[in-house]
Order: sequence, then C-alpha cells, then structure tokens
Amino acid sequence: MAANRVKLLRAVLICQLITIAQFIGSDCHLRYYKYGEGPEPLPAFGQPAYLREFAHMAAVGWTKPDGSIGWNCGGSLIWENYVLTAAHCAADDENNQPDVVRLGDIDLYNDTDDQYAQQLKIVEIIRHPEHRFSSRYHDLALLRLEKNVVLHDTVAPGCLWNDEEIPFPSMEATGWGATGFGQNSTPILLKVSLSVVKKAECDRQYRVGDRGLKQGLQNYHLCAGDIKMDTCPGDSGGPLQIKLLHNAKMTPFVVAVTSFGSVCGKSVPGVYMKVSSYIPWIRSELAKRGEKIEEWSFKPYACALRYVNLREYEDDVVISKSASFETLDSSKAHMNIIKSTQTVKIHWPPVGQKAPDDCYGVVIDEDTVLTLARCAVFERSRASYIVHNDTRNEVVNVYRHPMYTPGSYYNDLAVLKTKNRFKLSRKFVPACIWSAFDLPDPKFYVTGQGRLDINEFNYFSKKMTEFKPQIVQLSPRADIQSAGNCSIPEDYLPGLTRGLTEEHLCFGNKPFLVPEACQMQFGAPLRRKIWRTRRHFEHIYGLNLFGKDCGFGRSAVATRLGFHHDWLKSVLLPNYRDNSDAVNFFNKDLDELDHCAGVDGSAGLCVEVSRCPKVAYDIGVNRNVRFCGSNSVVCCPYHNIKNQTTEASAELDDCESRYKSFHREYTYDTGRIDQFFHTVYIGHQTGGQTSWPCTGTLIARNIVVSSAYCLTRGSAPPNVVNIAAGAPNVTRSRPQVVKIDAVAIHRGYDPKTYRNDIALVRLEKPIVPTAEKYPICLWQNDTHTPFRLQRMVRDDGEVRFVENYPKYNTDCQEFMNERGGRKLSGTEFCTDIDVPDVASISGDPIVWSRLNKADNTTTQYLVGIISFGNAKEQLGVNTRISAYVGWIKSLM
Repeated sequence: MAANRVKLLRAVLICQLITIAQFIGSDCHLRYYKYGEGPEPLPAFGQPAYLREFAHMAAVGWTKPDGSIGWNCGGSLIWENYVLTAAHCAADDENNQPDVVRLGDIDLYNDTDDQYAQQLKIVEIIRHPEHRFSSRYHDLALLRLEKNVVLHDTVAPGCLWNDEEIPFPSMEATGWGATGFGQNSTPILLKVSLSVVKKAECDRQYRVGDRGLKQGLQNYHLCAGDIKMDTCPGDSGGPLQIKLLHNAKMTPFVVAVTSFGSVCGKSVPGVYMKVSSYIPWIRSELAKRGEKIEEWSFKPYACALRYVNLREYEDDVVISKSASFETLDSSKAHMNIIKSTQTVKIHWPPVGQKAPDDCYGVVIDEDTVLTLARCAVFERSRASYIVHNDTRNEVVNVYRHPMYTPGSYYNDLAVLKTKNRFKLSRKFVPACIWSAFDLPDPKFYVTGQGRLDINEFNYFSKKMTEFKPQIVQLSPRADIQSAGNCSIPEDYLPGLTRGLTEEHLCFGNKPFLVPEACQMQFGAPLRRKIWRTRRHFEHIYGLNLFGKDCGFGRSAVATRLGFHHDWLKSVLLPNYRDNSDAVNFFNKDLDELDHCAGVDGSAGLCVEVSRCPKVAYDIGVNRNVRFCGSNSVVCCPYHNIKNQTTEASAELDDCESRYKSFHREYTYDTGRIDQFFHTVYIGHQTGGQTSWPCTGTLIARNIVVSSAYCLTRGSAPPNVVNIAAGAPNVTRSRPQVVKIDAVAIHRGYDPKTYRNDIALVRLEKPIVPTAEKYPICLWQNDTHTPFRLQRMVRDDGEVRFVENYPKYNTDCQEFMNERGGRKLSGTEFCTDIDVPDVASISGDPIVWSRLNKADNTTTQYLVGIISFGNAKEQLGVNTRISAYVGWIKSLM
C-alpha cells in the first residue's frame, strides 16, 4: 500500500530517469511532483533612514545661573510625557533639582545632529515613596514633562520589561557619563554591553552593612558588568536595556535603571534597579495624573505595537543603507506568518491527568504522521485523533520508538497511522523527510505559533490601531548551531542526562523576542523548501523537541530525523529488503528454452542472460533471480526476452541514428501537436465518410502501435490511418492517408482487466519519412522510466501534449482497488498530470524527449500508451512499451 511507501524511498536517477523499483532514499519530490511550487518572489521596498536606536534615551539636565546646562543623569522616555530615571537623580549634591530633559540628540554639545532634538521642561519629579537619599533602595523616579513629545522615528518611548525572570545573558547600558574613574563626561552618547552577574557573586562585592545597603542587595537589584567596560557617574538613571524583535522591528525594552556602583571602570559590577516589580507603581502614578492607563498598557505586546511604526527594522531586513535612505527586503525577516500545511494537532481521550495540549505532528504520507514519542502515548493511553485543516482523523496505529523513556529527550520519536487518507492537492502535499544526517543548508524554518499582531510584517510603517491577539502558526527562520554555541535553558537539563548527542539538532537565532511572539509547537517540523527538478518541495529535517521562544535568544533543540533513518525504515517499510539479502535460486532440472517460473511467480523462458536485460539488471543490483541449470541461463519473463535482431527489427534499434536528420530543437514548454510527427489517427473509411476514433503512434515505416481496447471496440476493424495530420480532421500541408494491411491484437489482451492492452497496425505500404512524418523511437529500458514525460490530451477541442509524471505503482493501488482490486503488473505503469480539465483516450502516446547536447536537437521516445485512467484524479494507467519490444519485433 502507498501508506507503507513514505518519502524515505529513493528512485535511482540516471539522466533524469526514475526506476520503477522502490529504493530507500528521498523520492518525495518525484512522487508528488505535480504539487511542487515554483520560484518565490523577493519583495523589496525602501524608507527614509533615521537614527532610531536611541529614540527613548533622555539626557536629564540642570540649568546653571549662566544659562548653560549640566547633563548629569540619564533617563528613558517611557510615556509620551514621562521619563523614568533614578531617584537619586532628583537632586544634585547641592540639593538642586533637574529642570530639563533633552531627547533625540546624540551629541549634546554639537548642534550638527540637532535636527530632530526636542528639549522640554520638567514640571514634576515623582520619587518612589520608599526611596531615601541615604540608602540605595527603591532608587526610581518619574519626571513629568511640560507636554507630550512630538513622536518621530528619533524620539519615541521605550518599553518596560515586565517579567521577574531575566533570560538575557547580556544587555546594553547607554549614557553620557564619564569614560573612566576621574575622567570627564562624554558629550556623545555611548553604549556598552554588560553581562548579568549572579547575585551570589555580586553579594561578595556589596556586603550587608555597606554604605546605603544596611540590608544588603535585594531581589529587585540586578548586577551587571564587564571586564573592560562599566557605567560611570553621569550614567545614573539611564537604562540597562535590550532590543527585542517583533514585526521585523527592534524595540528597546528597559530592564533596569542604572543605580550605583563601586569605583568606575575597575571591573566591579554595577547595580541596577529592575523595573518589573515597579510597573504597578508607575501605572498608578500616571493614572493619578490623568493619563489614560489600561491594565494592559505596559504589557510588552501593547508597548511594542504602540510605536511599531517608529522602530528600526532588524538588521537582516536592511539590504542597503545610506545617510538618508534604506532599502529593505521582507523575505529576509526572521519571522514569517506562513502556515505549515503538513502540521497537525494531536488530541487525546480523557485520561487520569490532563493530557498534553501542546503536541503536534507532521504528515509524511497519505495516512502517516510523524511526531514525538511523548505525544503518542501518555499514561498508557495513545493519541486518539489528529486534526488537519479543521478535519478530524482517527489514529488507528501508534509506533513509539522502543528506546524512548518518558521524561527524557532521547529517542523521542513516534509514527501515527490514520484511519482516513489525506486528500492531496496543490495546497497540501505530504512533507518530504530529509533522511541524510547532514543538512543541505544551515538555515531552515521552525514551526511555531504566536500572536498575529506582533508578527505581521509592518510593510508601510503604519501605526497599529488595534490589537489582533489571535494565535496563528508561524515559520521563523533559524540557523543550525554547534554544540559549542548551543545555549540550553537550565530547565531542560534533567531530560538530558547524557547531554546533547548526534540525534539532537540544535538551532536558534541571536535576537530575543517580545513575549508572546512565538512558542514552539512540539512535534512539529523543522523544514525548508528545497529546489528539486525545477520545483520547490517542503523537506523536514527534524521535529521540535524542546526550547523557548522558538529558539530566539536561547537555543532550542529538535530530534534529527536523519539519525533515526533505520528505525523509521523498519516501521514505514516493514517489508523492505536490503540488496545484500538477495537470494539466487538455481533449478538444475531446467535447460535453455525450457518454460519456467520466476521468483515472483511470473511465467517465462530459460534464455541466456544476454537476451534478458531485465534479469541482468536485477543481478547487478542484487535482487532475487532464478537461474536455469547454469550461471549464464536465467528464467526471463516472456515479455522481457530480447529476440534475435532481424533486418526488420533493426529499424527499431537504429531509430535514433536512422532519423537523426529530421530531429529538430524542442522545448517542453511548447507541447504543440505539430512537433510530434509520429502521431497517427486510425479510422474507418466507408464510402465518402471517414471517422478517426483511435490514436496511434508510428514506430516503423509500416507499423503503428495503439491500444487493443480502442482497435477492438468498433463493429468493424479500422482500415485507414492518417499520418502527419496534426489533429483529427485537421489538414496539414502534406497529410498522408494509408490503407491498413492487418491489425494484430496482443493474444494476452483481457478486455475486462485491460491487461496487455496493446495492438499493432501494419500498413499496406511503408511511408517515406520526411521532416513532417517519421517514426518515433521505442523506449527499450526495462528497469528505468524517464521522469519528465509528455502525454497527449484533448483540451476543449484542441490536441496538445502536457507534462506527465510517473508514479509508483503502489501509489496508484488505491485507484486500482476501485476497479476490482487487481494489481498493476510489470507491463503497466501509472502517471499523473497537473493540468485540470483535460482528457486522454486509450491509445494516446506518452513520450519522452531526450536532448542531444552536442547539436541541441531532441530525440523522442515512445515510453507508453494510455490504457485507462481516472479523469477526476488525473491518473492514467499505461501500457509499458519496453515490456513489449520483443513481441513487437516478432511481428515485424
């Protein structure tokens, strides 16, 4: 069944040929070729370039009697008329209060960058009620400005980090403070990257009882530092911040406020005030003063969206940048709202404890889903059904990796079989498994989910006017990471008792995300579209195993499918036999020309192996074969026996060279009927009336091949052919009507099952080949079939050729089951087309065009003829010409 034939199977390709035998590998792009996608567009656009990085940064100043201003503290604009700073900045050493704030200015003492600067008066200072100048606790204050700032790319509020957990290993501090102990303040805003220092280490630097720290450091204190860099006097009140990604934009989030430190520049970590626990106080103070504050006003998503139109784009999106303009490419964004059409949600029956609600899987075949082992069985109950495109599908079988242990992240893999087959279309085709260990590209896409509003690409820098909290599926881009740079959150370490192994695929992205932007769908795929045979096909590298924020900021890990190739093969292909398992059967009682039965039960004749290309090939690839008495005589199926060459049959073997002078340049994209000069219409001529009900193909100067069905369905046998007509009843420049001498129906033809559906028409006299009519060559390879074929079709009265792709016989078996369940034989093959509303009739040709690179001409081969099919499914079952070459030669 096709269900046991997943994308692990690989066809042996030789010069664009696909073997009908089924081999392990990656043939998914061949099985589902009609559903492949074309090239993807790369949108680009542009916008004015501004210095948006420090749009929230404020300089807090004291106006001196001479009118000059001393900028002695920093701050962060967090509302359109409020600046957050340190409480000890509410007065200087002489107890004077600051009176002015300046924003949008990087160089405070140079007016060359003052184009967008805004300077406003401070009308109120709001210190935290528990702050005391004599201590270093609750060191936060709000500065209310005389009016709202004018929002601009260079002046806009920053956001506040509202979580007690701080996952960022390093952050940036900015300020105009001194550059070192005893140094002067810098007029240019500087930034420094500081690493978070663990509290235990910081406690050794700042002990209980130190000046201003009677109770030691508290939970709302945060230590950060660097061996070479630090914050210094003048940086006080400035932010310790990180830029978080959303909507392909980077928004600054203030995590803490610079409070105090030891001696500046001496590698002692500084101390900062975390803002998260003070957000209720900030919200309350603003509301008291008439600001419209909602419960969600300081939620990360709300702040990120409030000013999204003013933020800088992430670096990857910026293609080029000048002083005044930047060019952007949205396809380079880390986050994409692209749905994985192969991803399914896994559901459970009621169990003792709450069943998993975060389990997903990926469709890899018409009735097969790949997922994590922990998503397949829970408390001895197995997953009961999956939902795909809002359609429920029951799970009928579960195969969990036998080496999996609950609670661990090793061998966490399972296969689910569904009751109903998935319906394939251009909008949905199973994912292809990348079965090799190494990946073809270090970049791929993760399957996750998150809020719609903070993931939409902000193409035209429009201000967000409404929230869109609905959860959508996301496809963030990620990079593979080595063991050396794989930073795993500590919560996952208990499940990794042996550490990361080769079965784990570590991935991630450098930037952190705004909260609620993306969470991994566990069991869903890591995937990438790979360009194969002129189309894109979705390939999956692994399944999401664990991680936070879809691998942004901190690494995430997947189960690598290539590592589990052998186990997947044992489940999905239980009857697969390695080539090394081949067995040669000898029957010494058989001699040459004795009748015999092959290892598959097919009837045949004992002949020299040189007369049986099919068995010769089987021997070469270590398949089971039967020998007759000696190592050189084999049991060969009748239709595979190569007859001795006669003068008449030599025309078939020498076809390419014999008619090479007529070959011309051809492209698959044309498909015009007048380029197929071998097409023949077979009909009845009675009196003055002629009808052409059947199609045939000229294979020799006096031989036409067609289907037995078409030539036997009339009340009388056909008596004429029309050669080089172009289309039925259409007259070309020199069509030729020739009388039929005889019709030969294959003696094994069965009109009920359509087996051996082939017939020959002998003409009364041979034609004279010309550039507009000459025989086609026969495809005589028993073991391989060309992949990109052309099939004759009728389309609204027009006859033309369209692309046609072979399918594995097992993939057509469900269709065959509808016709009584008979199996397709080796003399038949199945093909598929992706052109709607076209039809073929029995006897129509299936052609392969081989390009001769030396002279850019094309040789056409007849690979098969249409026997019967299913127009709705666009499937055709065809007679394989190579299986009948011996029979054809015997009649010539």
